Amino acid sequence: MIPFDLEYYLPESTEEAAAIFAELSEADKGPLYYGGGTEIVTMCRQQTIKPGALIDLKGIPETTALEVDGDKLIIGANVTLTELNEQDYFPLLAKVARVVADHTVRNSLTLGGNICGKLPYREAILPLLTADADVVLAGREGRRTEPLEDLFDKRLKLEKGEILVQLIVPKEELKRKSWARRREKHGPVDYPLYHMIGVQKKDQLAVAVSGLCAFPFRSAELEKKVNDSALSAQDRVDKAPDLLPGTIRNDEIGSDDYRQALWQRDLAELLKKMGGAE
Repeated sequence: MIPFDLEYYLPESTEEAAAIFAELSEADKGPLYYGGGTEIVTMCRQQTIKPGALIDLKGIPETTALEVDGDKLIIGANVTLTELNEQDYFPLLAKVARVVADHTVRNSLTLGGNICGKLPYREAILPLLTADADVVLAGREGRRTEPLEDLFDKRLKLEKGEILVQLIVPKEELKRKSWARRREKHGPVDYPLYHMIGVQKKDQLAVAVSGLCAFPFRSAELEKKVNDSALSAQDRVDKAPDLLPGTIRNDEIGSDDYRQALWQRDLAELLKKMGGAE
C-alpha cells in the first residue's frame, strides 16, 4: 500500500500518456510514469518520493511486445525480467535478467524500470549496451529512434515527459559468444559488488559493467585498452582501472580496493577465455 492519496491513470497509447503527463505537470501534480512499480512503490512507502499521480504504461500494447520482426528483436519497455529470462531470443539478456533480485521481484520488475530506475546497478542494460541497441522514445513532440549509446551517459537521457517505449536489437547481435560474471557479498539476491559481461564481436571484445562505479557503463577507452594486442593480457588488466569512467564504489557491500582486486581478476579471466577472434 502507498500511504498517501494520488491519482492513477491507465492510458492506451503513448500519445495519451504524454498528454496526461503534460496536463498533470502543468497542474503541478508531479506525475510519474509507472511500469512494474517495484522501485516507485518502495520509495512511496518510504516517502522518499511523493508523486501526485501515477501514469501506468502497461495498457500500451507496444510496451509489452517481445518478438523478432525481420532482422531485429523488439523488446517492449514493460516486458518483465521474468519474461526475458524465459525467452530464448537473446540468451545473454536472459542470463543477466535471471540474477537480478529474486523471482518475486522479477515477476514485476520491467526492463524499462530497471534501465530508468534510480539505483546505481540497472544490470539489465548491460547486454543492450554491448548489442548496440536502439531505443524508441515517445513524447509530446512525437517519436524518435536513437542509438542507446548516444542517449545513455550514466543514465538514460530522456526529455521531460518522454516515454521509453521499446528497445530494438539487431538480430545478428543475439547469439554472439559471451561471458558474464556477477559477484555478490553474501548470496545471489544481494545487490552486486559488480556485474561484468564480455561479448565477442569479430576480433574485438565489447565490455559492459554494473556496480563497479556509481552507474553502469560501456567505455570506449576501456575497450580500446582491453583489445590492445600490442600489450600482454596482464598489462591490459593492470592499466584497466585507470580507464574507468568513474571512481570505484566504496560502501557497506565492499571496499573499493576489494572491488578492484576482484574485478581485475575477473577481467583477466575474461581475456583468457574470450581474447581471441571469432
